[in-house]
Amino acid sequence: MREVTEEELKYVEFWENEYLQQIYYLLKLDKQKMLDGFNTKEEIKNDWVAYLGDNTSSFATGSERIFYWLFNQLGKPNSSPVGSDMFFETYNAYIHIDIKTVTLGNIGDFSRNIFVGDNQNSYIGNINVKNKPIRPYKGHLPTFYTKNDGTKKVCLTYFITILYNESNLDIQTIVIMCMPNGLLSKVYGDDIINPGKNPGKIRYAYPKSSMFKLLPDTPKRIKVLLWKKDINLKIEMKMKFIKEIYNEQID
Repeated sequence: MREVTEEELKYVEFWENEYLQQIYYLLKLDKQKMLDGFNTKEEIKNDWVAYLGDNTSSFATGSERIFYWLFNQLGKPNSSPVGSDMFFETYNAYIHIDIKTVTLGNIGDFSRNIFVGDNQNSYIGNINVKNKPIRPYKGHLPTFYTKNDGTKKVCLTYFITILYNESNLDIQTIVIMCMPNGLLSKVYGDDIINPGKNPGKIRYAYPKSSMFKLLPDTPKRIKVLLWKKDINLKIEMKMKFIKEIYNEQID
């Protein structure tokens, strides 16, 4: 396999950043529409509240419906069974967007890293576990997709993570992040993939790849779409890294 040039790596990062901005501004423009969508559950609350807690993924399911609605103009949906919750094709890229929901009771699943499925990333590296042999890792997504006609399009991976109060479904923060394409493993190394709870699985240590290293002015790979104004101080301290990014945002 030939060596990937720095210009090719910069190309990947350029489009990772371009689509991160597009996703962020699309949602920011429709922020009230998004929040109104989240609140539609309240209109029929008496019909589901008795079952809250029986299925912890219920909030995730509802959130996915709202984002599908908001992203209907992002690109052409793709039906591949291997991919993220949302998978779109644009004129020059294939975009994976996975929605992740984390409760306050499990805030540790968000504060330092997030779970990433093999079908949700193209990263290539090594999982380093203390006092154990190094485990090679390769996500199931390609770094570039190749269509039947030979056309190649870069594979881009994004996560929208929602932290919410499981007792009342009150949203604390919504964060959009871009995980580096597998070709960029030579830039970001093994530090950004932490061992998951199960052997061979990973967690994405997003604070260790918080910037686009190859782009001018190193813009952030993370955008904070929402931060609750009266968030509990203990939560704010645990999410200090995200709060700092939120404070730095000028748009």
